[in-house]
Amino acid sequence: MSDGQLREGDVLARRYILRQPVGAGGMSVVWRAWDSTLERTVAVKVLDGPIGTDGGQRDRIRREARAAARIEHPNAIGVYDYGETVTTHGRIAAYVVMQLLDGVSLAGRLAEGPLPLSDVVAVTATVADVLHAAHRRGVVHRDVTPENVMLTTDGVKLLDFGIAADVGQRDTLTFGTPPYVAPERLVGAPASGSTDVYALGVLLYELLTGHPPVQAATWDELERAIATGHRPTLNVPGLPPAVATVCLRCLATDPTERPTAAEVAATLETSAQRRGRRWIPALALLVVAGVLAGLALVWTTRDRGDTAAPAPTVSIVVSIPPPVTVQPSPGATPAPTRGRTSPAATTPGAVSPSASLSPAGPRLTPQQAGRAVLDVVDRRSAAGEIRSDVGEDIRNQINNIMNQPVDPGPRIERLRGQLRSREMEKSISRGAYDELDAAVAAFGASLSGA
Repeated sequence: MSDGQLREGDVLARRYILRQPVGAGGMSVVWRAWDSTLERTVAVKVLDGPIGTDGGQRDRIRREARAAARIEHPNAIGVYDYGETVTTHGRIAAYVVMQLLDGVSLAGRLAEGPLPLSDVVAVTATVADVLHAAHRRGVVHRDVTPENVMLTTDGVKLLDFGIAADVGQRDTLTFGTPPYVAPERLVGAPASGSTDVYALGVLLYELLTGHPPVQAATWDELERAIATGHRPTLNVPGLPPAVATVCLRCLATDPTERPTAAEVAATLETSAQRRGRRWIPALALLVVAGVLAGLALVWTTRDRGDTAAPAPTVSIVVSIPPPVTVQPSPGATPAPTRGRTSPAATTPGAVSPSASLSPAGPRLTPQQAGRAVLDVVDRRSAAGEIRSDVGEDIRNQINNIMNQPVDPGPRIERLRGQLRSREMEKSISRGAYDELDAAVAAFGASLSGA
C-alpha cells in the first residue's frame, strides 16, 4: 500500500487496534488486530485508498464478508464484522473482520512435498463439505485453489470468498485462477455449484499427482487446452477406484456430468473409513488362526491319551488398534476429523453414536463435539424430526459458540433449555431431543475441559 496510509497502532471504528500486517494483496492489507470490545485477537482485511480509484475492490471486500457470513460451517473462515470508517489519516477505509488463523496454506504445504494419500482424501473431503454448505446457501466460491485452503490448528479452512457469486449470477469478465476455472465459465455461463466442483476436482487431481490436469498460466492457454478435448487420466499407485472415479467426474467438461459437492464429500469420507478399517480382516484372521491352533493342541493331547497333565488352557489376547486419525505429514497441521455421518437406520433399544457423547464419554475436542451436534441436527432434520426453522436456529447457536467460545457455560445451558421447550412444543421429536441434548452436553463438556 502507498505511503501515508494505515500504520501499526491505528484504530478502526474506535474498536480494532492494528498490531502488525500479516499479508497483502492488490490494494488490501490483512492485519493482526486487537478487538478492544470483545478482547480478542482478530484478522482485519483493510482496503485503504481514495474512493473511486479502487477498481471495485471495495465492493469485493463487502461481497466477501457477506458471502462468508452466510455459510454455516466450522471449516469456513469465520467473518465477524464489516464496515467503512475514516482513518486517522483522513481516508475512507473499508474493512472486514475475520477469524485469525494460525497455520500454513495448502500451497505452502505442497511446496514441502506431497501429502500422504489419507491426508489428501481428508483435506479434499473437508473442502467438499464446506462447498456443500455454501451451495445450500446459494453461494458459489469460484476460487477454490491450494492458496485458499489453509491447514490450521483448528483444522482445514476454506478462505477468500472475494469473488464469490450467488447461484445464477452472470459476469462479463472471467475471474479466478486459470487451471481451476471450469470450461463453461469461459463462455459466460451463470455461476453454479458445478463450477466449484470442477475446481475441487482440479484440487484433488493436483494433490494426487503434483500438478493440475490443465497447466495453463493465462486464459488463452486455458482456452487452447480445452479446445483440444483432452481428458485427464489418473494412474496413482494405491489410489482407491472410487476416489479416481469421483475425481475424473468432477473434471467432466459437461457440468451436468459432475457430481455435487455433497456426493464428493460422501465418496471421499467413505473411502477414508474403508482405508481405516483395513486392519479388521487381518485381525479376524489372527484370532481365527489362534483359536484353531489352540484347539489343535488340545485335540492332539487327547488323541495321545495323555491324562497325566491337564489340557492346556488357550488364552488369546487381542490388541485392538486405536481409532484411525488422519494426520498430515511432519511439519503440516493436522487435518480435522470428519464430522459428517450418513443417516442410519435405528432399531428399538439401540444407542446412536451421538447419544453416547455424554460428558463421561470419550474426550472430544470442541471442534469434534460441535460438529457432532451439527451432524445430529442435519440427520434428524432430514428425517423430519426437527422442524427446519428450529434446526437452523440450533446450527446458528452452535456455530456461534464454536467461533466465539467466550463464557460458553451459560450459552450451553440456555440452548439445552430451549431444546427442552422445543421438545415439549413438538417441534423436536422425543428421540431427536434425547440424542441432541446428549450431544450438546458433550459439546459443553469439551469447552469447559470437564
